[in-house]
Amino acid sequence: MSGKEKQFNILHISELAKLNLSSEEENLFGKQISEIISHFSSLQRIDTSTFESKYWEIQDNKIHPVEYLRDDKVQDSFSKEQVFQNAPSKENGFFKIKKILDR
Repeated sequence: MSGKEKQFNILHISELAKLNLSSEEENLFGKQISEIISHFSSLQRIDTSTFESKYWEIQDNKIHPVEYLRDDKVQDSFSKEQVFQNAPSKENGFFKIKKILDR
C-alpha cells in the first residue's frame, strides 16, 4: 500500500458516522486509524503457503474442526416455473414485492 492509500479522510468518515470531531480528535483518530491499518497490512507479509487449510464449525457453543466439505458441484435445481409457482407477484424473472423503503 502506498502512502496515499494509507491516508484516511477522517472528516469524511466522521460525517458518515454523524460525529462532530474537534481538530485534535481528527488528528488523533486519523493517526490511530492509520496505525491500525498499517498493523493489519503487516499480516500480508506472513507466509501462509505452508499451512494446511482448516475449517471450523460451531455446535452447542463449542468450536469443532470440520473433517470434510462437500464438493462444490453444479446440480440440477428447480425450474423457474417451480420457483415462481407460489409467488404472489413476479416481474422480469424476479419476485415483485411491495416497496418498503422511501428514498
